[in-house]
Amino acid sequence: MPLVIRFIVVSVTNLLIGTLLGVMQTFPGFGQWIRAAGAAGHMIDPLAHAHINLVGGVTMGMMGLFYYVMPRLLSRPIYSATLSEVSFWLSTIGVGIFFSSLVILGVIEGNMIHAGMTYAQALEAVGPIHHILIITGAMLMGFGYWTFIANVYLTVFKKPKPGG
Repeated sequence: MPLVIRFIVVSVTNLLIGTLLGVMQTFPGFGQWIRAAGAAGHMIDPLAHAHINLVGGVTMGMMGLFYYVMPRLLSRPIYSATLSEVSFWLSTIGVGIFFSSLVILGVIEGNMIHAGMTYAQALEAVGPIHHILIITGAMLMGFGYWTFIANVYLTVFKKPKPGG
């Protein structure tokens, strides 16, 4: 499957997931649970919800659009197909880990808070995996986007080789 199509498919899939999560949050029981979970609920709404929609949906779609439009506007290929692939996979995996860890840890810690723990106690009970998962996802997303930015910059500003 061509790279641009993969970006669009991932974008639309993330928007679907984000939309479904948004609809779920309107259900009275679910919305009340999230609000009563405090900081743990905050990981689900707005953090996970916003990131799957904006970062996973909008940004991934825009990256695909850039990779489609730039060669046509500049009349030359993208600087590096390898950087394009790396940006796709790092961004896709990073968004997946980031979103999943926010939702899963939000539910786990939220259940602990609903059982009577404070958020600090829930964090301590979960341990360092809380930060490790979220930071890993964020770093992969960041590396994916920086790889994309480098590829765009090099495509626009690096002079093409003569005859190529």
